[in-house]
Amino acid sequence: MSRSPDLVGYYELGMHISPLPAALQQLGGRSFSFYPPIRNTEHNRWIYRRATWSEIFVVNAKSGEEVCVPRAFVGEVSIADNPAVVVSLKRELEWNEGALRTYHCPVIELPVAVNQNGYIAPHPERLAPVVSIRLEPASANHKGRKIGVGLMLSALACWIGVSVERQGQSHRRDNDFKLSRSYLQLNADDDYAGVVRKLGPPAGERFLKGARVLDYPGREFSVVLAGTPGDRRYIGALDSLGRVLNIVPTQDGSDSGYLRSLARR
Repeated sequence: MSRSPDLVGYYELGMHISPLPAALQQLGGRSFSFYPPIRNTEHNRWIYRRATWSEIFVVNAKSGEEVCVPRAFVGEVSIADNPAVVVSLKRELEWNEGALRTYHCPVIELPVAVNQNGYIAPHPERLAPVVSIRLEPASANHKGRKIGVGLMLSALACWIGVSVERQGQSHRRDNDFKLSRSYLQLNADDDYAGVVRKLGPPAGERFLKGARVLDYPGREFSVVLAGTPGDRRYIGALDSLGRVLNIVPTQDGSDSGYLRSLARR
């Protein structure tokens, strides 16, 4: 016969277990105790009265109240040589308002933190779970950092190089454009000395129909001076193909027609 964990102490006292309900009937009016005791009763001494297929009726030896205990809740009966008889209960019971019912231990619910959606902060006395972390060797980490830094510096150097080259190309285009239109600095008051002062010495010069033509091949245009041999002034500019780029306006338009005649030549 198996032993109930609640009755181990009674075995150590020399008690033996008998089946129900025969064991209770053999008591012959002797009182017994329930273990665990029924809550809310003054005296834990009971006397067996009768039994049905589903219930056992007992009477409290002090108060005389009759209690109906479901047989499903009654466990083993220990009968000892001394007057102490114990009947084990499989569930903890309580007497409440004239009826017997199972006892439920109240559970105190801790308050939930505000705006935490049911989250309760972990207990500080509990240790945090240990998570295994595989660490890379120090040499591998150092080597990986060096490779990453090298790649970053290389990318930065390439970006700087491209930016400088773009800026250089833009400046060269601006300079070329300014040089190709530097004849706009000249006006009708500029003679040879004035042209050289503003544009520098010409690469070559020639005379066409009495006009003095100063060639600037690097700037892709030529400056035309016209007038008397001792006083030739700027009247316009021609491109490398002899087309008119600039004409100094005059009141009668004589210099304009003269420059166009040079361009048609």
